[in-house]
Amino acid sequence: MERTAEAGGLPMLAFRPPLERWLEVHLLIDRSPPMEFWGDLAGGMTTLFRWQGFFRDVRVWWFETGENEARLLSGAGQIERNPRSLVAPSGNRLFIVLTDTLGKAWRSRSAFATLADLGKEHPVTIAHIFPQELWQRTALEGAILRPLIAPGPASANAILQVGERLRTKQILYRFPIFNLSPAHFATWAKFIAGSGGNSIQGVLMGATTAGVNMGETGEEEAAAPEAESPEELLRGFLIDASPLARELAKVLAAVPLIPPVMRLAQRRFLPDSKHWHLAEVFFSGLVEKSTFSPEGATVTDAWYDFYPGIRQLLLADSAARRTIDIWRGIGDYIRDHYGEFRDFSALIPNPQGSLADAVSDRSLYFAEVDAAVLRTWGGEYADIAQNIEERVRQRKQEILTPEKLLKFTFETLYVDKRGEITKREPLEAYYYQEPLGEGIEPLTMVAIPGGTFLMGSPGEKDDYEFEKPQHPVSVSAFYLSQTLITRAQWRFVAHLPREGKDLDPDPAYFKESDNNPVQSVSWYDAIEFCARLSRHTGKNYRLPSEAEWEYACRAGTTTPFHFGETITAELANYNSSKVYQQEKPKQSPNKTTPVRSYPPNAFGLYDMHGNVWEWCLDPWHGDYQGAPPTDGSVWDETNNDNRYENLLNSINKLLTDDRASVSRGGSWGDSPRSCRSAIRLDDYLRRDYRFEYFGFRVVCVFGRTL
Repeated sequence: MERTAEAGGLPMLAFRPPLERWLEVHLLIDRSPPMEFWGDLAGGMTTLFRWQGFFRDVRVWWFETGENEARLLSGAGQIERNPRSLVAPSGNRLFIVLTDTLGKAWRSRSAFATLADLGKEHPVTIAHIFPQELWQRTALEGAILRPLIAPGPASANAILQVGERLRTKQILYRFPIFNLSPAHFATWAKFIAGSGGNSIQGVLMGATTAGVNMGETGEEEAAAPEAESPEELLRGFLIDASPLARELAKVLAAVPLIPPVMRLAQRRFLPDSKHWHLAEVFFSGLVEKSTFSPEGATVTDAWYDFYPGIRQLLLADSAARRTIDIWRGIGDYIRDHYGEFRDFSALIPNPQGSLADAVSDRSLYFAEVDAAVLRTWGGEYADIAQNIEERVRQRKQEILTPEKLLKFTFETLYVDKRGEITKREPLEAYYYQEPLGEGIEPLTMVAIPGGTFLMGSPGEKDDYEFEKPQHPVSVSAFYLSQTLITRAQWRFVAHLPREGKDLDPDPAYFKESDNNPVQSVSWYDAIEFCARLSRHTGKNYRLPSEAEWEYACRAGTTTPFHFGETITAELANYNSSKVYQQEKPKQSPNKTTPVRSYPPNAFGLYDMHGNVWEWCLDPWHGDYQGAPPTDGSVWDETNNDNRYENLLNSINKLLTDDRASVSRGGSWGDSPRSCRSAIRLDDYLRRDYRFEYFGFRVVCVFGRTL
């Protein structure tokens, strides 16, 4: 080998032409979803080896690691091949695997086992996308790094010797490894050729996942982490990231996160950075796929965004002049490659510009980035940014069409006055999931169809006057959380940035399970929760109106309970030592129970009777006399400013509203009478009260005001 150089992020090697080209190269290109991000590197690697003319032949295979079991596919026909079919009797064959070791098959060790099998007869080397300091964020976490010594040129992995003593009896796979830098590449080339050195950096991996609990997805299961706020997420990244990656994150905060745009911004505004610095940002946990991303797009064609709040924090820490230069400098490329979109340069001289023409998802995706930049300018530009952000928020909610919802099947039960089951009804419903932190169950938001029902009591057994008169209400479709908000979900949101008041991260009196409903939260606490969740997700979350709650609870029934004429200890968590009809009294848990412990209603909602009382938005009214709304909206005569439409815009008004509020549904400590569909807890409920009987669930409504 005579020299090395670097072109396009890949090392270029020049070899002295050998007398005989005796070695052939088989490139195994990892094809897990994350590797799609590096498609250009895969093509460049193939070209590099073919260009050298050093090898007798260069062949390319796809190494599929996206599932738990690794598979080998032919480069052209995508036909699966047995890896053993690649073993050459002559032994003059070299395997190089281009990978980021992020696929599931690496985590399950299947990929390592496949390569180790080839390594019995041949040299097998890992060409890693990332530098060594990032390996611990991949399946190489926990790998043993040791020098590997070869007895001769192109030695099979099985005969490589470990250069330092190992204190383990575990069977270890051993692989030479290098990253895509000229120095590492040159060292590896000398190692393979047997010229100038017979040792190289190696990784040793256990043949089994002993000691590691693997989940069904192949990912390591860990205890659910504490929720992290945007500040905590960014702080964690800044602590671990390289200086150039930290600077690159600031550059990318001013541009749309589309891979070609990200690479262009990197080349133009941080030319000294390498592809692995982009990897540090992209795979940092700060980036997610955008709601506006084209359907079915590959990793390289998809549109991404920073998690809520991250872009704003990065821009706040960037020089304003440089942010503007990056933002404007990338504009021509975006216009040329992604078509016409809202031209915000036209707004700059005129802060009174409107958003009337920003209607397409393409426009709104780019406008969301522009809004973050405009907000840093302050003044009237910040008002424009708020206008844009609200438009974006509304559109993100509208995108959740029924075609994009998930379907689940379930069974609900109906009982007679003796509490005996008279009917089991299989049903299905639709929902979307709102992701929270890693290891935390997402919010399952069930689609509640619109309809008309009779609200209040018709004069049923043991009812109250404040449940009357019964009256018709037409409710528009909305989404309601399938379960009460759990302790784990509460804790995640409680760690998000404050909107109007502080939150206790674990106020619950009963702490047996993270899946128990959070309780001992006030109405104000629930409002703050909804505001933080709205900011974090970009959707409008709130408490249900009283009409929405009862409509969802009844789920088409007119009986005292959605289960029928009564409830039993097998159907709900309440004081089951008390009876409502002719059911048998039984001992009750006398505390909260994990959500989904009892059967759902016909809408697929759990715990609508008992467990904890549920806060509603409405202020208290002594009965339904007068003029309660007939459209399912909040009954509040003073609401002439749409304060319930977007809690982020009205948080201060709501947190200073000291009227009594309404709660519904009953609790673990209440008799059946106080768990009926029509029950309303009366006017002693000040909004700052906290008791172990009170929790809540949340609503998301698209295209509707209250």
